[in-house]
Amino acid sequence: MSSDKRLIFHIDAYLPETIPMAKLADYMSDFASLLGRDYGVHFAGLETGSTKIAALVEHQDVPKVAARLSDIRRGNPTKDAAKTFEQIDIRLANDNAIGRVYAEDANGEIAELLAFPGRTRPKPLSYGPFNQDGHLDGLLISVGGKDESISLRLQNGDTTYSSCDTTRTIARELGKHLFEPVRIHGVGRWIRETDGKWTLMRFKVHRFEVLGTDSLRDAVAALRAVRGSGWKDVADPLGELADMRRDDGDELH
Repeated sequence: MSSDKRLIFHIDAYLPETIPMAKLADYMSDFASLLGRDYGVHFAGLETGSTKIAALVEHQDVPKVAARLSDIRRGNPTKDAAKTFEQIDIRLANDNAIGRVYAEDANGEIAELLAFPGRTRPKPLSYGPFNQDGHLDGLLISVGGKDESISLRLQNGDTTYSSCDTTRTIARELGKHLFEPVRIHGVGRWIRETDGKWTLMRFKVHRFEVLGTDSLRDAVAALRAVRGSGWKDVADPLGELADMRRDDGDELH
């Protein structure tokens, strides 16, 4: 057993007596996956001070475990090792912690094998907002408002564009194409979120065009295909649309 290797996973945010058991179990599972030798790696206890999970690697697996950690440190890990490293680092960041893995010899000398930035990792940034000329496509499902700026909504599959507005003149013309596919042109105000997705904050419509020559029946079919729209339960959708499109004074609906 003298050739076995003792490795320590040090987490600075908790004490052994304060870390929740479920969280400790998650870190232990991650540590085992990081080392990558299911049968040659054994739990060797918790050490005092900050949370330190000790593992004992059997001598025949030491070279493979050392090579695996070295590959991660050098930036050329296997796919599963890279995934595990990222998972641990995100977990540490969420716990406002940093971590490291080190080897400890019989004399208590330690050698750091791997470091996790955790809470010090670069924070993803959001960008914007930006103004961008462009267009949006969708089924026109709403036109309304009494102010100078009239709001409208487009449905494109599961996406609803609801932060759109235009002038009364354009809205009056758009209202003639309620529940028809249209393309609206104008200026969008966008922000890029920290996860890389773009969010539309506002879209100012300057002009529009009607798309294709689909019949009202086709538009109804498109509406019914939208999950949660409620149109599947309407017995006479064409009659319902006709009622909705009928003018009621000067107000558009």
